[in-house]
Amino acid sequence: MNLLSRFGGRIWDPWHEIGHLQNEVNRLVRGPRAVSEIARREYPPVNLYAKEHDLLLTLELPGADREKFDVTVTGDTVTITGERPGTEAKEGENPHRRERGYGRFRRTLQLPFDVDPSRTEATYAKGILSVKMSRPETQKPRKVTVQPA
Repeated sequence: MNLLSRFGGRIWDPWHEIGHLQNEVNRLVRGPRAVSEIARREYPPVNLYAKEHDLLLTLELPGADREKFDVTVTGDTVTITGERPGTEAKEGENPHRRERGYGRFRRTLQLPFDVDPSRTEATYAKGILSVKMSRPETQKPRKVTVQPA
């Protein structure tokens, strides 16, 4: 049997899964410091919700300027780039702890199916960037009426 198998329209790669497991084990061994390293690398945090023909991607970006976001959709991939300003310490203040992400970011996610860039909408409200995407009409299942012969 081939090690690669079809799963949900994607090729399942066991080596990718083993690498992911190794990263999680390393995070647990390194302790709490590793969580902040992962958070910095995976900024901003995202949620992806899927329906049969639609997707909703949300990103937490409080305090960011919507004019600095760039959303690009190609096939089954979405890339979001932007910038979130940091806060400078006032004179005489020394940061004791900094956990909020800031600076330039780029997140690229593989989607569960191809989406139509012309039917993609992005909005930004209350610190949340929402990107609504839809499957192309040509890829949606159609009911075919059986005609008499």
